[in-house]
Amino acid sequence: MSSVSIPETFPNLPASVQKIQKMYASQSVAIPTLVALLESEPLLAANILKLVNSPYYGLSAKVSSINGAVMLLGTTVIRGIILATILKKSFPLDLSVYGITVAQFETISILRAKLLKEWLQNTDVDTQSLSLAAFLMESGKIVMAHEIAKKSLKTEFATLCQIKSQEEAEMELFGVQSYSVASALFSQWQFDDAFCALIGSVTNPQSSDAKILHALQIAINTKNIFDADEIAKAKEFLDIHQLYGDAFLQSVEKIKNI
Repeated sequence: MSSVSIPETFPNLPASVQKIQKMYASQSVAIPTLVALLESEPLLAANILKLVNSPYYGLSAKVSSINGAVMLLGTTVIRGIILATILKKSFPLDLSVYGITVAQFETISILRAKLLKEWLQNTDVDTQSLSLAAFLMESGKIVMAHEIAKKSLKTEFATLCQIKSQEEAEMELFGVQSYSVASALFSQWQFDDAFCALIGSVTNPQSSDAKILHALQIAINTKNIFDADEIAKAKEFLDIHQLYGDAFLQSVEKIKNI
């Protein structure tokens, strides 16, 4: 069994992003300050504008300013884009071991966040942390893909994935799942303990929030996006735990048709 380099491989956040993180941690996000910090980081600004103008947001007019993007996407999604951008910049981006491209990885993140928002908008569930978790929870796969390539394990991982789930293959090779790797990463980036624990428990959910993320992971993942059988499986799981299964199904149909 090999091992994932935790936390040696994890990147440090740029100074401007550390300031943004402190704002979020204090739960006092000043929009003008956030916009100014983002504009000081051209790569972040470009990625935010690229995503906000993607077809998945269905905007009628192009957004050309960071201020406009923040207003449209909200600070939670912006935070997810910031951290995903830093992570992608820090590792060679080859996710082919998971059968997806970088563009498909971004699509998974966006669709999960959109589905969560649509699904739970008329409930009493606090979706702030959940939206961020939905957007970021596959981040560990970027680290894992790098480790698999670095240790020349692509063929072995692919062979395992033919007979096991990707998470089971990760466990067999590394003794840890990518969700646990993501949890460790966000812990290093000084996210609160509850958020890190939430990410780490996606495949073995105990809390209602973790079960919601688990359903999203079933419905939208690196192997299938809105596959009929997987949607039915997610709906059955939600019904067992009395977690808005009907609203989930309605929201899936709405998001699929955008």
